[in-house]
Amino acid sequence: MKKFLITGIAALGLGVALAAPAAADQDAFVKTLANDGWTGPVASAVAVGQHICSDIAAGVPQATTMQTISDNTTDGVEPKDAAFFYTAAAQHLC
Repeated sequence: MKKFLITGIAALGLGVALAAPAAADQDAFVKTLANDGWTGPVASAVAVGQHICSDIAAGVPQATTMQTISDNTTDGVEPKDAAFFYTAAAQHLC
């Protein structure tokens, strides 16, 4: 997974910090990403992960959320990377 920086988050409201559920494990989420080769700002990764959880709770299709992630990163995250991020967030943050 390549490094990506989230820049368009605020414009889309993705950066709105939502309280993570009590069962959320941010450390495991970040470790899962790092084990796959991701490097980047932890706060941005968690913000995207929380956005993913919000979308899941709202019933937004996975493909729509992954497209939003890809569209709003500085270097255009590849679909496989967005899918990995989505899965990691669903497992550890939601």
